[in-house]
Amino acid sequence: MKFGIELGFQLPRPWSSESEAELYESRLTIAELADQLGFDSLWVEEHHFLEEYCHLSSPEVFLAACTQRTTQIRLGFGVMLLPPMINNPVRSAEKVAALDLLAKGRVEFGVGSSSDRLGTTAWGVDWDKRQEMTEEVLGQVARMMVEEPYRGYDGVHFSFAARNVLPKPQQKPHPPLWLACSHRESILKAARLGIGALSFGFTNFDTTKQWVEAYHDTLRREAVPIGYSINPNLSVLSRLICCPSDSEAKRIEDKVHFWWYSFVHYFGYGSHKPGVTSLWDNYSKSDYKFEWDTGTIGTPEKISATLREYERAGLDQIVFSIEAGNISHEEICATLELFAKEVMPEFKQREEKRSQLKESLDHTLSQEVMARKEQSDVFGEIPTIVMKDIRPWYSYMGFPLDSEGYPILDEMQ
Repeated sequence: MKFGIELGFQLPRPWSSESEAELYESRLTIAELADQLGFDSLWVEEHHFLEEYCHLSSPEVFLAACTQRTTQIRLGFGVMLLPPMINNPVRSAEKVAALDLLAKGRVEFGVGSSSDRLGTTAWGVDWDKRQEMTEEVLGQVARMMVEEPYRGYDGVHFSFAARNVLPKPQQKPHPPLWLACSHRESILKAARLGIGALSFGFTNFDTTKQWVEAYHDTLRREAVPIGYSINPNLSVLSRLICCPSDSEAKRIEDKVHFWWYSFVHYFGYGSHKPGVTSLWDNYSKSDYKFEWDTGTIGTPEKISATLREYERAGLDQIVFSIEAGNISHEEICATLELFAKEVMPEFKQREEKRSQLKESLDHTLSQEVMARKEQSDVFGEIPTIVMKDIRPWYSYMGFPLDSEGYPILDEMQ
């Protein structure tokens, strides 16, 4: 079982002029630490306009910085929003490919449609069609990263002409694809598309075991890949606070309640006035508490026991949410360091053997599943594109011209 971390970029009020810059530098330092400690992956979200809840709207920019400060850890979009009003599909393909080159092939490409109305409807996205848009666009983004040239597309929510979309990613045919999931049906949808299920719903290992079995069974029997390789992996999210004592973990856990408060505000039934509403002030005046311990808050011994159950359930990866509310930078780093020292070694030892076996099984599964994919060589001829005649520009610039109006290269000194 692999271990990842998720950075949410929470920033409760009050803010100073340096608050966001300090937040970004803190998260880059945490990325460096996670890389040094041996965590397998780092994931960041894309959210827009969600004050205090998430101040990261361009994950590719942050991840690009991470490529220059890390060497081993895989860098994941968790997730990029694919409705074309938010991110142009061609630009999405270009950004992911460029990032994969900078990362030397370490990118994980998670996608989603967004679950908050405040950050979605402002772009003009039809709320009821956002998931349909995401699936349509993902298929085209995968084609753009593979086809030379991309043969073009005339679809329902997106159309584009035939062009060679550049650059191409280092990972071939493209980085592993993931779909944001929050319940069983979305996990099965990811399986049917032949891609990883990136679950952002906090869950327990009994439910996880059911999801793992259903996901892998559905992928094996029903998957028709939307990409050009399959990614048969299920990942779940869990809060991580690792401390020498339960009392210390409880003290830090009390700072997490703001995360739940802000989550319910934006994804539930909150009433928000942009630039005016102060979630931290409202939270501070309330007695809001949300208790949901998935077993990864406490001592290394308690966390190890919980993770063994997830491992027995067949889970491929667990991603730890490590920041929330006003948990300090130092507290986050202490959690990661203690976890890496006291918990991780046991699982790393078993993961090496498990990965070798899984790689062999996945290769056989991939051949079977990829055979169901329709090939995209039916999109017609590559068009010839005639450039605009710019001879008037040569004259305007004072170049020496021949009788047909073209520059005389020998005379251009």
